[in-house]
Amino acid sequence: MQIKEILEERIFNNIYPVNSLMPSETVLAEEFGVTRATIRNALKELKNAGLIYTEKGKGTIIKSPKIEQSLLKFYSFGREFKNSPYDIGSKVISKEKITPTLDLTEKLQVDEKSFLFKVERLRLFNSIPMILETSYIPEYIAGNIINEDLENKSIYDLLEEKYGVKIIKAKEYIEPKISDEIEANLLEIPRQSPVFYTERITLAPGNKPVELRRSIIRGDKFKFYTELY
Repeated sequence: MQIKEILEERIFNNIYPVNSLMPSETVLAEEFGVTRATIRNALKELKNAGLIYTEKGKGTIIKSPKIEQSLLKFYSFGREFKNSPYDIGSKVISKEKITPTLDLTEKLQVDEKSFLFKVERLRLFNSIPMILETSYIPEYIAGNIINEDLENKSIYDLLEEKYGVKIIKAKEYIEPKISDEIEANLLEIPRQSPVFYTERITLAPGNKPVELRRSIIRGDKFKFYTELY
């Protein structure tokens, strides 16, 4: 399991690039000072995790790793990997102050004459674009958040720590879709690739909406899971 975890970290950190060949069992056995049987068991664990596959005549090939996201808890990309060894970042695509559409007034429970902050960001994992994320935040909730360092700070952390907004829960909807040209270009995937579309309404006490977040998530990089009892 220790060897499996080391190899897994190498895959996530692109030391073993996607579609490249994994070093042979003999090479790995020599590196770690263990038997080939031990290496074979470690590779079996990686295969079960969907990180490698074997092709006859070629060898063991690195697959694109997927991030597992639980449906049972409040998920935050920035918070989830905050203390991880991986290089996590955000790139602001656009940020602006807008008047809400009818759809946004209903979901955020704001007046049509009020203002919202719209922030569009790319979430990066080891410099790879994973999520195209658009957040809508009522101006009265966080009047200066658009001027914050949104590439290095979590919106949820800012809402709670700077603007005194206590987040208690969220409603989230998930559905599959096909990426359009703009989404595909930003996420660096082929046009019409399978992606997840999620819409989340984040709530404060009294079920007051404080953010609406719409995300396009790469289908080749994420998988969702739940536990059934």
